[in-house]
Amino acid sequence: IPYAGEAVKVSGELLEDFPEDADARYWRGRALLRLGRHADADRQFQEGLKHGDHQSIKELQETVSHLEELKRRANVFYKDGNLDEAIQLFSAAINRNADCEDTRTVATLYYNRSAAWRRKGEFEKALDDANMALALHPKWTKALYRRGILLLECGRYAEALTELKVVQRADPTFDDDLQDWLRRAHNWLAKPKHAQNFYKFMSLPMDATKEDIKKQYRRLCLQWHPDKSDGGRERFEQLQVAHRFLTDDAQREEYDFGIWTDRPARHHTKKRDKVKDSWNDKNSNEEDAPRNHYNWGDRHLIEDEKVESIYWGEEGCPAWLREKRLEYQRKHFGEDYIVP
Repeated sequence: IPYAGEAVKVSGELLEDFPEDADARYWRGRALLRLGRHADADRQFQEGLKHGDHQSIKELQETVSHLEELKRRANVFYKDGNLDEAIQLFSAAINRNADCEDTRTVATLYYNRSAAWRRKGEFEKALDDANMALALHPKWTKALYRRGILLLECGRYAEALTELKVVQRADPTFDDDLQDWLRRAHNWLAKPKHAQNFYKFMSLPMDATKEDIKKQYRRLCLQWHPDKSDGGRERFEQLQVAHRFLTDDAQREEYDFGIWTDRPARHHTKKRDKVKDSWNDKNSNEEDAPRNHYNWGDRHLIEDEKVESIYWGEEGCPAWLREKRLEYQRKHFGEDYIVP
């Protein structure tokens, strides 16, 4: 991927002199494909085929088409709750393009398979796939968000909080549930090291619905009943405790968030001393700090280098995005907390 942009530039210069060179079209299209520019890549492939029967172009087009079809079918299985079938098809698609020519699509396949593993309660496998998605598509905020959630569900609370903070600093409006995940991370990080984790015990995501909890409870009852398993009565009784606890709304809220239940987590507003050029300390304070440069003006994104940041220029972001941010601030922080 680091050299794909250079390959696009070099192949473009070659095509200025040799516009009918099918090989140059192939390599330019392949580089564009690695950058996720599918429409541009397809145009290059079509132009290349006009000048001869280029077998490599045809094979790559077939691979791309096959990946999209497998991804579409896998997504249908996932939405219908057929997780094993979805994982099987996601895996088949990943194996179909082992060299990752269509890098962004393969990254998406890993990301989607991660979601399926997570719903099955296979958090370590889900985390491996989220890591692969980020390896193929660095600075992908969605994948970083997923990794933060999975680190939390794997019991790696400090790492989870770090990743979720980066996502919030990139864009606080990224997801309506981001505040909840940050509060969870803060709360679980403060718990005693060997505190009981009912979610992990029942192989449940931390944001599981009541219906999800009941379904998993029924499944585990059949699997762990003392008459059917070697786990003994103690594990079965512990399952009853976990089920009663997680289906009690008040207990679950206290368990998930603790003292962070009503606390806002505003890491994007905090000044970090490690970054010396964020703003002039002598002439401004935290409230007056510039907030219109890298996304929300938070210069420490340069330091984090984990997410893609967008510079909108001196005029700032588009009006629709500015209004979305203001609406988010009003909803979560009140009228008195409006950052221009």
